Formats: sequence, structure tokens, C-alpha cells
Amino acid sequence: MVNENKKIFNKLAQSYKNLWVNDIKEKRRVEKIVKIFGLKKGMCVLEPGCGRGEFTPFILNKTGSQGKVYLVDIADKMMNYAKNNLKKYKNIKFFNCCASKIPLQSQILDMVVVFNSFPHFYPKEKFIKEFNRLLKEKGILIICHDMPSRKINELHNNEKFNMKKNILPDKKEMFKMLMKQGFVVKKYENKEYYFLKAQKQ
Repeated sequence: MVNENKKIFNKLAQSYKNLWVNDIKEKRRVEKIVKIFGLKKGMCVLEPGCGRGEFTPFILNKTGSQGKVYLVDIADKMMNYAKNNLKKYKNIKFFNCCASKIPLQSQILDMVVVFNSFPHFYPKEKFIKEFNRLLKEKGILIICHDMPSRKINELHNNEKFNMKKNILPDKKEMFKMLMKQGFVVKKYENKEYYFLKAQKQ
């Protein structure tokens, strides 16, 4: 799965575009979603599956210059774009690796923000377990998409992804996985966009 996704996203790296980069209306919509994350100045945040780093400024705008953001992506070509797009920021550290095993010490993070990438993590419980390891006690895990799960899964199916692995699980399965790995769900929305906020216990 790691090699499979690395190959897919390296191939997509140059052409991949997020609507909010050049569309003001979409940018404001994403900003509205980010407001409910609970990001604060000075927070230490992980963004796994960061891609080209085009979402990262939304995090940095909330955490400020005193915050710290760790970016992880398995695709080295995606990571190269991220490094270039975010070169003006000094409080970022990049990891070109699988997000199920990140070379960071335990319990250093205030929040993990998984934006538009969770379906591509497999097996998903392995990643959730790693996020638990990295989060401080009562730390927050955000799993979010700028569209509802039905549209996400339809999109990935149309793009010929392996839908046994590249899927956003239904609500019941998500809650079960999170609870098993030591999280309690605090908020869930799945209408105009997908939003799940869980806290480490």
C-alpha cells in the first residue's frame, strides 16, 4: 500500500491542484471549516498527508510564529512542492515517510490535522494508533474533508483507486476504530463537508 500510494501521488504531484489556491470563494469556505478545529497560537501540530503543502498555511495562520508544524507525506515529489511552497516559513519540519511511523518522540503534539487524506491511509487503525502515540494527553485528532464522505468515495471510485483501501469508512466504523485506539469523538459532521474531532483519553 505504501509503495502503491507513493507511486500514485508522485505521478499526480505536478498536476494536482486544490481549488482554494486560486478561488477566493473556496478559500473562504475552507477558512470557515478551519475555524472549528480549535487551533491556537503556539500549538504543536502534525499534518500527515500534506501533499503540496497548500493547506498548511491555514494551520500556520492559526498557530502563529510561536507554533510548530510537522509535515508528513510518503510521496517525495509532493514533498518537494511543499518545501518550495512553504519556504518562507521557519517553524516547519518535513518528513518524507509513511505517516504510520513518524520519527518523532511520543506525546509532543497538541493536535493532528488530517485534511483530505485519511482515505488513503491503510490499514487505518495503524495510523490512528501512531497519532495517539504522538499526541499529548487530551490532545486532539481532526479528520476533515472539504466535501462529505459520499462525494469523497464517489470521487476515488471514479479515479479507479482501490476502494478496499482508499475509502472513508462510515460513521459507525470510524467511531469504533477511534475508540479502540484510545479516542473519544467530540464532534462529527457529514453534510456540506466531513468533520470529525476526537480527543485522546
